[in-house]
Amino acid sequence: MGANKNIKQEEWELLANELFNKQAGTSEKPTNTDSVTSEEWEELQRLSKQIDLHYQLKQYSPTKAWSEVKNQIRSNNKLKRTIHLRRVLQLAAAVVIALLIGSAAYYVGQSNLSNKHMAEVTVDDAGLSQIELSDGTLVTLNRDTKINYPDQFNGSSREVSIEGEAFFEVKPNPDKPFIIHAGDATIRVLGTSFTVNAYPGSNRVEVIVATGKVQFSKAKSSSGINQVILDPGEKGTYEHTGQNLGKTLNTDPNFLAWKTRTLVFSETSLQEVIQHLNKVYRVQIKLADSNLSQLLLNAHFEREPLDFILEVISSTHGLTVQKQGEYYLLLKKEA
Repeated sequence: MGANKNIKQEEWELLANELFNKQAGTSEKPTNTDSVTSEEWEELQRLSKQIDLHYQLKQYSPTKAWSEVKNQIRSNNKLKRTIHLRRVLQLAAAVVIALLIGSAAYYVGQSNLSNKHMAEVTVDDAGLSQIELSDGTLVTLNRDTKINYPDQFNGSSREVSIEGEAFFEVKPNPDKPFIIHAGDATIRVLGTSFTVNAYPGSNRVEVIVATGKVQFSKAKSSSGINQVILDPGEKGTYEHTGQNLGKTLNTDPNFLAWKTRTLVFSETSLQEVIQHLNKVYRVQIKLADSNLSQLLLNAHFEREPLDFILEVISSTHGLTVQKQGEYYLLLKKEA
């Protein structure tokens, strides 16, 4: 309603009576007042219904409140007989409208707050990111990863959703399990550390456990295995297409290399070495000759720059490295 309208007290009484007289049941604007437009009258009715619901939820007792008002009126009449009933109604109408406006502001404020309880973090191709959730859980996000989580974990569980790859170090809480939603798969833990790989467009979700136990399950039950328990050193795999869920021993010592920059190669084919380097350093390395893919490498790198690693590979196998545009090319040295 307009902020500067001069509405007579008699019209305030009429508006308040029409709004809060439960027997009236009318939705039309009172015909004997022009102080408010039809649109403003509809807005007043909508707000009054919201306030009614608010007080019902708070177990507000209109009968008890009205009784208290009448007692107060009687008490005041004993002290000041000159107070007229009309004046009391005028004051009551003003109080009701003030409550209406104040409660409406509360309602709108609460609605706005409820829309701000979720947070989202997206990591682009620039680098890694680590966040700490409200329960103390640490999450390290790989590139091209998105996570959604609440500002505070309320209720009986701690739930987040993820697209991409992340390493979780979950704060133990036996009374409130930590649940991760990754597409059609669900990971449930009490307190442990593990990595989740669930990039959009990929046909699979992978979970590799570092410490503790993890319950890995399908979001919806179907034929076959619906749930597996993963121990340290085990990998769970869920395939979206066939809805197949299973677990194996993790044989990849470099599953956390994207986070730690630690690479261990033991009789590892050059083809597999390049796959790891491409993922960890976000580059494109190619072999000029497919026969080079079968060469083996034994090496251990701790946060070394890519150029150093390529130099070790080329020195070990008599190769040369050429930078061609956005990718590296490995080829045999000419005799």
